[in-house]
Amino acid sequence: MGRLDKEKLIQEVREKGVEITNINDLMKINMKYRDLVPILLKHLNEVTDESDKEFIVRCLGVKGFVEAAKPLISEFYKSNNVSFKWAIGNSLSIIADEESLPEMIKIAQEKEHGIARQMIVDGLGAFKREDVKSVLVKLLNDDDVVGHAISGISKTGDKDLIKYIEPFITYKIKWIRNEARKAIKKLEKA
Repeated sequence: MGRLDKEKLIQEVREKGVEITNINDLMKINMKYRDLVPILLKHLNEVTDESDKEFIVRCLGVKGFVEAAKPLISEFYKSNNVSFKWAIGNSLSIIADEESLPEMIKIAQEKEHGIARQMIVDGLGAFKREDVKSVLVKLLNDDDVVGHAISGISKTGDKDLIKYIEPFITYKIKWIRNEARKAIKKLEKA
């Protein structure tokens, strides 16, 4: 198909009873528009242009749109475009699908995806599970995702993990030092 047929997408959305004035309104949808997920996934599957695909991926980044998680993971593996994969990871971190957690943990540890993994790593902390905590601590040794691993650890609420973050308050990169300080403060309050 190539490019996204925006008029067709708008029409299909309106047929579901959702009144939108333009295509960008789809970036503002929330859980009450869950019945739009199949429409968005259909268009994601039909479109080949990655900038259009990225737009759809970002629309699907809604907490609880769990039916989008598996198709997004599939898209992640099909692409070589780092920014597109990063957007997919961001949407997956927002969706936070427990059922897709094993695939997210797997992607987080696959170094060949480089910085495209960052938001998946960051989002793992929301699951607060021991296996996730272990992966996040291991990822502190991965330069592509270290800052996002620190952020993920801060979301676990586990004070015992502070000792793993402390060495990063003197890290060579300023934003990571700042992330470490912020994470320690957050965990101390947990």
